[in-house]
Amino acid sequence: MIQRIILCGLAFILTACQIPEAGKFEQLHKGMSQSEVISLLGEPSSRSPAQLNKSGQVVGQASWQYGDNLSTLSSNAMFKDQPPSDRVWVIFFDGDGKTTSWQKPAWDQ
Repeated sequence: MIQRIILCGLAFILTACQIPEAGKFEQLHKGMSQSEVISLLGEPSSRSPAQLNKSGQVVGQASWQYGDNLSTLSSNAMFKDQPPSDRVWVIFFDGDGKTTSWQKPAWDQ
């Protein structure tokens, strides 16, 4: 029984960390909706809402990341006001949920 639990946990972790094929990212284009991005790439490994200033005004874009690992996930949680990691794919969205830009991982440039 314990072995099954461990295997299920490992399967979950391994599938959660997988990123789509690099060729899929080449099909991104500005103005895609979030549902179109999910259809193309699947669910992101993490999501960050748009940043607000003390007055409640939007000062940053919402973003989704693909390819997170424990290091990037913990960095995002601890340092929410920092730019996204250069070790993952990042897709940025405007206030209407449309893609505005994306960032390739440093190792893929």
